[in-house]
Amino acid sequence: MDWIGVGLCMAAGFFWAGCGVAAQHFFQHSAVSAMELTAFRMLCAAGLFALMGRHGGGWHRCGEALRRWPRLWLSVAFYGLAGLMAMHFTYFEAIAEGNAAAATVIQYTCPAMVIGWLAFRRRQWPRRGDAAAVVLALAGTVLLVTGGRLDVLAVPAACAVWALLSAVFFAVSAAFPKPLLKVLPECCLLALGMAIGAAAAWALDAPEDLKAFFAPEVLFDTAAIILGGTVLSFFCYNAGLARLSPEQASLTATIEPVVSVVMCHFLFGTEFSLPALAGIGLVLGGIVMPALWREETAGAAKEEAGRSDL
Repeated sequence: MDWIGVGLCMAAGFFWAGCGVAAQHFFQHSAVSAMELTAFRMLCAAGLFALMGRHGGGWHRCGEALRRWPRLWLSVAFYGLAGLMAMHFTYFEAIAEGNAAAATVIQYTCPAMVIGWLAFRRRQWPRRGDAAAVVLALAGTVLLVTGGRLDVLAVPAACAVWALLSAVFFAVSAAFPKPLLKVLPECCLLALGMAIGAAAAWALDAPEDLKAFFAPEVLFDTAAIILGGTVLSFFCYNAGLARLSPEQASLTATIEPVVSVVMCHFLFGTEFSLPALAGIGLVLGGIVMPALWREETAGAAKEEAGRSDL
């Protein structure tokens, strides 16, 4: 395994976790709403990705594709609204209603949701590794939210609901653009999607005072949300992905919920009961199970092929 690639993907997970933790501190020290933060963050991200898209003639290729297939605009708009904007808003709202650790862990039930949806659409049972991932994610979420008790919730109900919705939209933003990426450069697609999502969020709840994002008590939070959670994480993950297999990269980036839990504990004093910690462990197991299963299956297949050659 390429340890430089591992380090880069872990850095991406750290920056993503830092974005959520910074959002929690931001909401604790600002009256800005989740939708206002969504609008501002997506607008800034659109500008940053637009600059990145200039590399290698990305915008020229993007313009050619959109002129050749004008209906792509509908798909890009859907991606920006039902994927990026909805995912950002529900995640920030979950943090505002609860904490970054719980919101991040619950959001990471997204892979299990994708597995369940694909099994339903294909009308076939998922593979054993995928089925185990779904079971682990569901059991882990229940333990985290209830703390092992069915008479009281350990996580605010609103936080859990918004985080689960965020997982749904996370799945949309992860799965829907794959066909688009065959004809549109990634940075350009992200820039357009972010811009469309920002325009919608701005129309729903426009920031009343832009200076609120640069107040001394939240300035570092704003920088962490926009720069760390967008540019630095994007560069680190893609640089790591160039050195690792997709399974290895996705496994390494799952450090995000772990880092979020640790950071929330030390920065905000967030405490989790033993059942809740067990739930977090089960959710993490649900994330890595499909990738581990694929790698194990692929390794067994290679070993069997090697024996047959002998």
